[in-house]
Amino acid sequence: MPTPLRLPIRVLVKGPSIVNWTSWMGGPRTDFTFPRVIEEQLGARGMPSHVQAITMTSEQAKKLPLTWQREVLGFSPDVIVLSYGQFESVHLFLPRWLERHANSLRARQRPVSRFYRKTLVKPVWKSLAQVQSKVDARLKPSFKRSRVRTVPLDMETYIKHVQRVASPLVIVMEVLPPAERQRTWFPGMPARIALMNEANRSMVERVALPNVLWFTTSDLVERDFGGDLELATPDGFHYSPGLHRAIGEKLTDEIARWAATQPHLTTPGTTSAD
Repeated sequence: MPTPLRLPIRVLVKGPSIVNWTSWMGGPRTDFTFPRVIEEQLGARGMPSHVQAITMTSEQAKKLPLTWQREVLGFSPDVIVLSYGQFESVHLFLPRWLERHANSLRARQRPVSRFYRKTLVKPVWKSLAQVQSKVDARLKPSFKRSRVRTVPLDMETYIKHVQRVASPLVIVMEVLPPAERQRTWFPGMPARIALMNEANRSMVERVALPNVLWFTTSDLVERDFGGDLELATPDGFHYSPGLHRAIGEKLTDEIARWAATQPHLTTPGTTSAD
């Protein structure tokens, strides 16, 4: 009779480019983002896993209630990791669709498209961004307080929905402010990030479920990079491979602790009683 195998831990990671992008890009294949580090580290502990990172640049929390059925019902993850609030904190008044359009990774490399982007989109975007940065330096960060309310509300709605799928562990991540190189363009963003993190942490406390956790990342910047965001996020926004690894290892610790309490993940062939 074959030896029973343990079920793999199913992990779903959601968020914008801070989940799927390394700073800088183009390094070796061993420059893992933190979802891949989770997969690697669980495997190193003898814990099989199936990790899905469903992310997109400029992804917003407001999409969560719209996509959860397609992404969660069939996959039925044991663990869901959410990283939202950074992109929503970037701009003061510029529309986010313009940010995505101006910096699109889907632009066609054809003469008309290149001319359009070089002579119209990029100059318009840069001029508006310069105006925004000047205004942003003068207004209070609470000017766009509505975003600080809607992001945690969208995540809370999502968390309530996914509890129907056998109560997975949900980890809500702290997001980091921009490094100094980006603060000229977005001077009010650090304060908006602080407000966003506090709102997201308060949402986790309000939900008050033992399987919904708040996860800090700033402590890893202090521990591994001496608090220097320029080293931890070299392009000003995205995590370095080293920070991705530190985050992935810490997340793995949280996942492993929770998995040890789950019979279906510790004992082959174990199912819950009706």
